[in-house]
Amino acid sequence: LARGLYVLGATPGSIVAVALDRTADLVVVLLAVLKAGCAYLPVDIRYPVDRLRYTVEHAGATIVVGQPESFPHLDGVRVAKPDELAELADRAPTASQPAVKGSDLAYVIYTSGSTGRPKGVAVPHRNVAALVSATQADFSFDGYDTWTFFHSCAFDFSVWEIWGCLLTGGRLVVVPYWVSRDTELFYKLVEQRQVTVLNQTPSAFAQFAEVDARLRARLALRLVVFGGEALDVGMLTSWFARHSPTNCRMSNMFGITETTVHVTEQTLTPAEIAVGSQSVGRALPGWSVSVRDPRGRVLPIGVAGEIYVGGLGVARGYLHQPALTDERFVTDPYNGYRLYRSGDLGRIRPDGRLDHLGRIDDQVKIRGHRIELGEIRNVLLVHPSVAAATVLLRHGSPGDRDTARIDAYYVVHERSQLSAADLLRHAAKMLPDYMRPTTLTRLNAIPLTANGKVDPAALPEPALAAASPAHAAPADPADPIATRLLALWSRLLNTEVCPSDNFFEMGGNSLLVVRLLRELPDHGLPRVTMQDFYRHSDAARFIELVRASCG
Repeated sequence: LARGLYVLGATPGSIVAVALDRTADLVVVLLAVLKAGCAYLPVDIRYPVDRLRYTVEHAGATIVVGQPESFPHLDGVRVAKPDELAELADRAPTASQPAVKGSDLAYVIYTSGSTGRPKGVAVPHRNVAALVSATQADFSFDGYDTWTFFHSCAFDFSVWEIWGCLLTGGRLVVVPYWVSRDTELFYKLVEQRQVTVLNQTPSAFAQFAEVDARLRARLALRLVVFGGEALDVGMLTSWFARHSPTNCRMSNMFGITETTVHVTEQTLTPAEIAVGSQSVGRALPGWSVSVRDPRGRVLPIGVAGEIYVGGLGVARGYLHQPALTDERFVTDPYNGYRLYRSGDLGRIRPDGRLDHLGRIDDQVKIRGHRIELGEIRNVLLVHPSVAAATVLLRHGSPGDRDTARIDAYYVVHERSQLSAADLLRHAAKMLPDYMRPTTLTRLNAIPLTANGKVDPAALPEPALAAASPAHAAPADPADPIATRLLALWSRLLNTEVCPSDNFFEMGGNSLLVVRLLRELPDHGLPRVTMQDFYRHSDAARFIELVRASCG
């Protein structure tokens, strides 16, 4: 495959986009790109066309390994299937692998950007090698381990899953997309393949732990690594009641794409749960963390400030964005080393561990994805009829992470008749599903504080992006299946649901789907697969699906 890339014009140092579904072929292609001396640009094939197009064009990639019939056409860009690369390889002379230096680029991953466009984080080979070296001894990684490749290749957790496994001799189980969306199927896969190392966001693991409490399978897990979002340690109470921390180590790792996945490590035990610990641990060997004031001065122990990260994981910067790179990647005035300003709030404990206290800016995390609310706002403002907009993160049920949603408010220019549905269609052209507003509420003006800032407390209750028509017929009381299902939907979505409603348009998300499907048997209803649900996400269609399954 690497030789096939040469035939298409790839040269050492160039960026090759990879747009494939999560299969073993994807991993082989990533290896081929690196073997050719190139850097890989992973793009999620389920992202909107405009986002795919922007990412490839901005990165300057002229080769995409993917499916030509489904990838958007771009002038000057060749889309080739893996099989085609293999065939092209016959035309290339056998050549030795190009020499690759540690400073050479290994990959570019695009993350949410406050400007309304994602930004590409450029990471060299030496950073990934340093991450594996810093963790291998402590975690005892070796050839007896079996890992899962669970996350999207466009999410940097996949860097840890793929290379952490392969560089330490482990076996990598590639989790198909629909299995990753169905927690029970995934749990059974972890049991069947005797997975020993599992990497999960806290949101995903909460669902995994609930399935474990029901099925009680004989798992081979010896290590679970949390990342991607803040962890509420209380969620592990029931897990520790069934699994000893001496048999399965639970590790909370704080990290950032710009600092190569992980920065700190905190091993969790019942003791951390008892005190409600917010600690994310100490810096990995070769990494450094400090907490600083707005002028970059190190703050005393116990004082909250911005977390700065230094050391071997600091990325090269943002691809083709020197001004933004200079703003976030700074020189330490104390020793002249490069640091990354994380935008995260934290404090150093007397024992040297770091407490993570959230974000300083309007960046949020939803189901492991880092999101700049400013990017969503700017996408809305691009619409010619929108005069003003603001975006917030809220929860349908306070304290319930699974009900996290994005609420957007907008003001239109005079005489514009722009509807919420039209604006949502506009946003869907650029934003992936996890960044799309759940609600879109039209206002005459955005309420402001005396200081001229948006006043969240003065915003009205949001309107659902696709609320049910007032005349929508409720379920027939004589239809027990419809009655039970609509009641279940209404409780999970925290709003009244009619047969004409769509689960996702009413505020649903993938985590709530898992809850819904898990509860069906408790109501005397048959099990439905995640894939079938996504194909029948309108209430009326889902009712008919369940009715047919009852047979």
